[in-house]
Amino acid sequence: MDLIINILIIVAIGLLFIGISIAVSKRLKTADDYISGKGRLGIAFGTATLLAFWITGNTIMAAPEAAYVDGVSGALAYGFMGGIAVILFGPIAKRIHQIMPNARTVGDFFKGRFGQKNYTVFFVFLLIYMLGILATQGIGGGVLLEQLFGIPYVVAVVLTFVVVIFYASIGGFASIAGLALIQVILMVAVVLVVPPLVFFTTGISPIYEGMRNLRPDALNALLPSGVLLAMAGSMMAIGQVFMDNTFWQRAHAIRRDKVGSIFVLAGIGWAFVPVAMSTLAFVAIGTGRTPAFVNQVAPYIAQIYGGQLATWLFLVCVWSALTSTIAAVLNAFVSLVLNDLYIPRNPGVDKKQLISFGRKMTVVFGLIAMLLSMPRLLTMMEMMFFLGVINAAYIYPIALGIFWKKLNKSVVLFAVIAAVALGYITAFTVGALQGVVVSGWVSVILCFVGSKIKSEQYDWEILKKIGA
Repeated sequence: MDLIINILIIVAIGLLFIGISIAVSKRLKTADDYISGKGRLGIAFGTATLLAFWITGNTIMAAPEAAYVDGVSGALAYGFMGGIAVILFGPIAKRIHQIMPNARTVGDFFKGRFGQKNYTVFFVFLLIYMLGILATQGIGGGVLLEQLFGIPYVVAVVLTFVVVIFYASIGGFASIAGLALIQVILMVAVVLVVPPLVFFTTGISPIYEGMRNLRPDALNALLPSGVLLAMAGSMMAIGQVFMDNTFWQRAHAIRRDKVGSIFVLAGIGWAFVPVAMSTLAFVAIGTGRTPAFVNQVAPYIAQIYGGQLATWLFLVCVWSALTSTIAAVLNAFVSLVLNDLYIPRNPGVDKKQLISFGRKMTVVFGLIAMLLSMPRLLTMMEMMFFLGVINAAYIYPIALGIFWKKLNKSVVLFAVIAAVALGYITAFTVGALQGVVVSGWVSVILCFVGSKIKSEQYDWEILKKIGA
């Protein structure tokens, strides 16, 4: 009976999200409303839609995992790497408005700046990355509902994806942006309430003494493994932000005069969340508690020491984070397909046909991601750094390519392929974190040196004509 009630609670939350999405979808006027929003979001909704995507299941589940493994250094590293990535995208977002004011996606930039060959390779890597990110969120949803509500993992994954596919397909970007503020409020609630509730029960001094006695290395803010996490994690997170169409969508959707300040606010606001949630891992270390799975440490501690209120808050708020990220990634990929592949091949397509195709693509892509989440092959942290090899390879082609006209497109193609190949060789022979670092450094060295030897004189007017 309890299992049925728990499932009905999740369904009720899902129906709320779906209801809001239906209401927002009735105001869809153009294809841009479904694809990108096109420069309409101010500070409140702009910051909210960034946080709703970037506060992921990883932020709340994997950050405590990092802190459980690497202690204080892991918590600080996780907070730094995601926050700095968003802040650094601010100047790129400004540049996007300046040199490609009518574009919609990261694909518009990549194809216009580097040509079809580069775009094809980029699209393949982006597809792998987005499927991986969706799988991590699906795993997070399954683990969360299994740990707190006793819902079988497979059932939990299906519930999560069915709700998201439904509301993400209805109104596209407009629905996701419309839900963002509500979801961010729910996410912030868990951060402000759950850790204080837990520490009210355990006390701060007993946790500190427990950590000092049981695992003194966890109190070292400069633990070598934590420093490596900060270095590799920053490369992974910056690459993820730079190449993810979700951020390019929001760069286009936010008003030009607000774009810089919004990315700074979102980066600072985001960093607070993983650091606060990581304190739950300190409780596990200080009390000698060991979760069944390391990425269950946050809900595990919330359930033991936070009482029923913390358990309910954790469930509702973290599930909101998971669903908002899955929806954003689904919509970002579908928008890429619509804008870069479907519209060019169907130039006379009207709004209804475009939205209909977008909804079908959301369902198909969502179901594929759901199936990939079922095996639970990797933890959320392991999946992040496995994908990070791809992310790191694209930091410099994008950062240099959007500011430096001498960056050669043939050099970029070679650099990315070499960086990913060497990165994965290192990841499988040495370690995933080292693989990310190798990928990033190979990419920047080849891009910079290669373009110095054989420079290009790119014409920025090409990008300005896209979508005009």
